[in-house]
Amino acid sequence: MKEDDSALSQKRIDELIKDQKYAALMQLISRKDSSRLKQYNSIKIKNQIFRLNQDVAVCANNNDVYSGKLIKIYCIKDKNNQHVPVIQVQWYYTKQDLNLDKNLMKCISIKELFFSTHVEYLAANKLQCPIEVMTFDQYTQLEYEEETKFFSRAAINLKTMEPMPTVGEWTKSCVCRMPQNPDIQMIQCETCGEWFHLDCVNIKPEEAEQIEHYKCPGCQ
Repeated sequence: MKEDDSALSQKRIDELIKDQKYAALMQLISRKDSSRLKQYNSIKIKNQIFRLNQDVAVCANNNDVYSGKLIKIYCIKDKNNQHVPVIQVQWYYTKQDLNLDKNLMKCISIKELFFSTHVEYLAANKLQCPIEVMTFDQYTQLEYEEETKFFSRAAINLKTMEPMPTVGEWTKSCVCRMPQNPDIQMIQCETCGEWFHLDCVNIKPEEAEQIEHYKCPGCQ
């Protein structure tokens, strides 16, 4: 005996949820019965409130945790009147995703994120916690590193896997004229205000800790 359209649709919904194919689920619901689909501005997961356009840590379908921006929050009511919360996330990429030569890669921090055009639908319970994505200047003013704080100074071109703007367009420092990486210790000249990599001015880390007033080679 052939199943009716209602039963077949519910079976298909259950299959897509089980297979974590949420993009296909959203397409199915939008096409077959958009009245089952509602959008929201916030959602509560694991006793935490998440809001639209918030930067978040998300457990992706491969169970690794990534950073993204929460751009859509949906709730689907299936044929059994069960509610299925679904989110849409726009991903940030990281240092390990970039296609750069070794010299330029030294300028990239492990806490640096690159906003992309890559979006994905996921189950709402994949949300882990809010994060904060700061500007480079804001991040370098932090007194100590925090697990949920990151910074961004460029997006990513998904065709070339290079930053936009390119590293060559970033603000440069030191005698090497390379962008700063907050992961690498630097010292500031009290006269010109420029920052210098310790290696570039032949200063050992233990020596830098003892220097109260530093003048760079150009200001000496």
